Amino acid sequence: MLLTGLLPALIKPQPSHTLIACFAAIYAFFLLVPFELSDLPSLQPGNSLYKSIDSHLFLRLINAAILLPLAVHVSARFPRTMDISTRAILSGYLLSIFLLIAFLFSSTPWQWLLTITFLFLWFSLVIFFFIRNFFIVARDTNPERQSDAQRARLIMFSMLLAEIPLWFRPLTLALELDIFPYDLLLIFQLFIPIGIAYAILRHDLFGIDRILRRTLVYGAASLIFITLYLFLATSITSLYADSTMSRPLASVVSLFISALLFEPTRKLIQTLLEKVLYPDRQKFQATIQSMQVLLGRANRREEIIHLLNDVFPDQIGAEWGALKLFPEPDVPPANLIPAWNTRLVAGSVSVGGYWLGARHAGPVYDSDERNHLSTLMGQAALALAYSNAYESLYELNQNLEVRVREQTAQTITNQISIAAYEERQRIARDLHDSVTQSIFGMSLMARSLKTSAPASFKNQITELENMAGDILKEMRLLLDQLRNANGESNVDFSEAVHELCEVLSRRSGPEGGQLLTILLDIPDEVILPKPIAEETLWTLREALQNVIKHSKSRTATIEVKKDAMLRIMIRDGGTGFDASATLMGHYGLRGMRERVLALGGDFQIDSKIGVGTMLSINLPLPRL
Repeated sequence: MLLTGLLPALIKPQPSHTLIACFAAIYAFFLLVPFELSDLPSLQPGNSLYKSIDSHLFLRLINAAILLPLAVHVSARFPRTMDISTRAILSGYLLSIFLLIAFLFSSTPWQWLLTITFLFLWFSLVIFFFIRNFFIVARDTNPERQSDAQRARLIMFSMLLAEIPLWFRPLTLALELDIFPYDLLLIFQLFIPIGIAYAILRHDLFGIDRILRRTLVYGAASLIFITLYLFLATSITSLYADSTMSRPLASVVSLFISALLFEPTRKLIQTLLEKVLYPDRQKFQATIQSMQVLLGRANRREEIIHLLNDVFPDQIGAEWGALKLFPEPDVPPANLIPAWNTRLVAGSVSVGGYWLGARHAGPVYDSDERNHLSTLMGQAALALAYSNAYESLYELNQNLEVRVREQTAQTITNQISIAAYEERQRIARDLHDSVTQSIFGMSLMARSLKTSAPASFKNQITELENMAGDILKEMRLLLDQLRNANGESNVDFSEAVHELCEVLSRRSGPEGGQLLTILLDIPDEVILPKPIAEETLWTLREALQNVIKHSKSRTATIEVKKDAMLRIMIRDGGTGFDASATLMGHYGLRGMRERVLALGGDFQIDSKIGVGTMLSINLPLPRL
């Protein structure tokens, strides 16, 4: 029992294996010394049992009290962790200690009998939980846990064969029947190590089957080699003893020859055993070489992490591998015990750390393999440093590309703005040299005609002169806008609207009176960016021209409000039109809509025949 429990903990240390080793040690010592109820001292009324019990029996009772909850603890954590909390397991230990104390302090027969009964019930409950937990694992039908289920069946069957006599023995002794002698009880306990040994060799229980087999083969090979060596030495001695040489000289020569042949023969056998028993080491060398090639080609951090965390551990047969890069905590994964670890340092900079688990069925990493691992991790650190530099350079290149695109777009925009500015200057020059001069000539002609015209025509000629002056004034305003279209300054939109309304109000209609009377509701000062003010003023001028040309109304109302938006409403009481119809050859409304939409605004028309028309303009304004 002791060897069965200690061997897994020594060969493959794990928390569950350590727990089993503790259970096996306590159980082995419990079986070592027979414990009978008759060994207990006679109970003296009024005296507690602990006062008359021997020291070795006292230790045996403590041994049994720890063994009972420890059995539940083992079955809850092996071969698979059960859904039993640590608090529940701790409660079992406390209950066992409490029952032991109650038993030792019993001073009357009924107290002694009561505590003995409770201890037997606790013992029965422990056996029940022990078998139940293994039974749950044994019934698991999940294909991924089939091996655990098979192992649980073997252990459960072995424990049933061993513990049934152990459970019946107190009952038979209480009835004064010696059906299960202690020697027979010990024979039944052999089912436990036999079942566990079979589970190890047949179903690789504890994951040490290959290690044990290799140990046995290696020991047998070593024994055969020593036997052959001794046979060789004896044969050479006998050969030379039969010759003319003296026997002492023959012994020296035979030993010398045997010594010369020993090391080459040992190395040859060692190499053969390494190939047969430890192919993992041969595979390890090949994997190191292939990983060096792959790391030399890798230039992305994700690729290197995948190689070290997934590819490399799988190829060398390791249970796991974990790479932690700065600024992650430089600690191994929780609940995992590393078999080897190192820090990754490139130059004088620490890149991170790497942890490697033990091999599934191979030996521990020897000094030569650890040197190879250190060399490989040094190359991995350089590869990670290179990947960091590569990714930084790649990101910088991407940023440069974005900035180049932005600069190119800005340059194109500036070139377009310059071209537009030059075109506006050219148009301004052409208008000044042609249209403006013609209008100015018209104004001079009207002034000269007024002096010689009959009195009945002087009023019309005066009106023509005023109209030419107003047109010349508008043309000069237009030229000023074209000349100063830099879009960098702000203007008072209210002043420009007042000027526009004043120009239109001074004109006379064909039947006499003002051409258009404008009712203006606008704040005293409306400061806008120059491009927005110019486009809006063009739209407003076109809207008023439409009122004059199409509505047959001589009155218009303009309302201007400014908050986060610029809101303009233009109403007339004219004939109106069908806003849903498409008017062929009329582009005024289309031009106004395009100007407003280009500024990101909203342009609405509400018109009914015989009622009039209302235009609504809403423009978003930037913060000034």
